[in-house]
Amino acid sequence: MVQMKTLMIVARDSMATELQELLHKNGINAYSVLNKVEGRGETGIVGAFHHSVYTGSTHFNLMILAVLQSDQVDRAVGALKAFHAARKKNAQEPIPLKLFAFPCEELL
Repeated sequence: MVQMKTLMIVARDSMATELQELLHKNGINAYSVLNKVEGRGETGIVGAFHHSVYTGSTHFNLMILAVLQSDQVDRAVGALKAFHAARKKNAQEPIPLKLFAFPCEELL
């Protein structure tokens, strides 16, 4: 049985193009993207109505789910860590990018 993991990337939607290009450059061409993800965390609250009065803000998160074989995981994680480190170097605030991994078993 092939060992697989699911990577879950949660990031500000402004990073969508860069993240998808990064995945493609590292041989990851199959994934799902969930847009307009609302949430609350270290970098604040995001979503269409995160203020008591709508301000016209269009800041959302996105979520990318990629099911990968173990050899692809290391390559993807390394590339995402480098991407995060490059952004962090010049940032004054936390980077709105999180990466999680969990075991995955294909059932159907």
